[in-house]
Amino acid sequence: MNKRTEKKNLKVLINVFKGDIESVSGNTDMNISGVEYDSRKVRKGSLFVAVKGFMSDGHDYIEDALKNGAAAVLVSRDRVKDFINIPGSGTVILAAGNTRKALAAVSAAFFGFPASGIIMIGVTGTNGKTSITYMIESILKEHGLCPGVVGTVNYRWNDTQIRSSNTTPESRDLQEIFAGMIADGVNAIVIEVSSHALKLNRADCIDFDVAAFTNLTRDHLDFHHSFEDYFDSKKRLFHLLEKSGKTGKCAVINCDDEYGRKLLEGKADFSYPVFSYGMSAGADFKVNEESIKSSVNSIDYTVEKAGERFNIRLNVIGNFQVYNSLCACSVCRCLGIPVNTIEKGLAALNGIPGRFSPIRSEEGFTVIVDYAHTDDAVSKLLKSARELGPRRLLTLLGCGGDRDKTKRPIMGKTAVDNSDWVIFTSDNPRTEDPEAIIRDMVKGLNEDNFETITDRETAIKKAVSMAEKDDIVVIAGKGHEDYQDTGGKKIHFDDHEIAEKYIAERVNH
Repeated sequence: MNKRTEKKNLKVLINVFKGDIESVSGNTDMNISGVEYDSRKVRKGSLFVAVKGFMSDGHDYIEDALKNGAAAVLVSRDRVKDFINIPGSGTVILAAGNTRKALAAVSAAFFGFPASGIIMIGVTGTNGKTSITYMIESILKEHGLCPGVVGTVNYRWNDTQIRSSNTTPESRDLQEIFAGMIADGVNAIVIEVSSHALKLNRADCIDFDVAAFTNLTRDHLDFHHSFEDYFDSKKRLFHLLEKSGKTGKCAVINCDDEYGRKLLEGKADFSYPVFSYGMSAGADFKVNEESIKSSVNSIDYTVEKAGERFNIRLNVIGNFQVYNSLCACSVCRCLGIPVNTIEKGLAALNGIPGRFSPIRSEEGFTVIVDYAHTDDAVSKLLKSARELGPRRLLTLLGCGGDRDKTKRPIMGKTAVDNSDWVIFTSDNPRTEDPEAIIRDMVKGLNEDNFETITDRETAIKKAVSMAEKDDIVVIAGKGHEDYQDTGGKKIHFDDHEIAEKYIAERVNH
């Protein structure tokens, strides 16, 4: 039986994470068959951890968990009175703080602290995380390692790919994924660490070797409610790195970002070395801006670091990828990977799903599919597209429903300011009215270079039909996603497929 399924003694587990518990009542000298926070997954002998979620509270399902065979429950202090008299309540563990923190600790212990014995790299920031993890993965492979990746597109290692449900899964699931990767030979893991994950303790109890920060721009204010809370959540990754038991750990931070500079100002608070990357004078890993050469097929540039010179060629396009690859380069050099291996690893990467992904038409125009869904990402996307020298830049853009509404008019303004023509359409409206979302996007616009088409497929058809030789059509917002979430239901929808369909239709007619 492997680490993913073997039983663990409850008394031993409690001793490992005793700092996160206040008290225990009942028998602890028993073997636990699993750790679960979803009562439906509980089996005989499980430890059920009651966690308060966005839509429901695990404390409301304790009786269901016990009926399904839970031998012990871990609960919050303020909810004990709600279930203490349930017949057959078994062993009750009272969390010292919030149960999410305790869940992370007991999960890491149950799965044998999988992150402690391998290289563990965490990447956080608003934009760029996915591209960076793909780039680091390619370099690690070139270095002869067997990497695993946990991120927005999927969770992958060797020949295994699991569709991503969250950029960073719940702590219990994360630890199980790590254990599964290691059982399959993985010796280095790269993880996108979201602000939600950091605030909700999902990334606690992970022994990181390297932490990287990309940037901080407007996003997720529906969850964080203030930019200060958003930034504080991102900063937690560097405090988790401080707690890591690894030797030789370090951090890399974008010094050209306002919040990156704030992090760098506080680097004396950490016991590990912190390196900067960017184009600013004084950056530890510095790109000579004049060295950047872009084409429709590749990007070339040079990096200088304390007498070392990296000659980077990327077979991905979009000038914003310079920063992403520079971050990957910095992380891997800090791990001691040779410069020539980094160069080869980056050159070997031929594309990133839904990130500035080009489709070239026989009629001489190009469609670019991208995941950009913040005003900063949209701005960088459109400026990168403009730098390719199109005759016209046509943009299709939507905003997700049930998410931060404050960014909608900013994204709308960004699109019309940087495009020749914009079609505002639906993204993933979820439970919101898609037309209401579009109204938010166009609110206050005085420009006359846009139209609205609610149905996304109709909008893509219109954008493709408008394109002429040497034009670029940018389809933004969904990138790698192959679904559209509308009315609470997910239907198959792939921007890349739809664009190719109407490009082919034009050629065939």
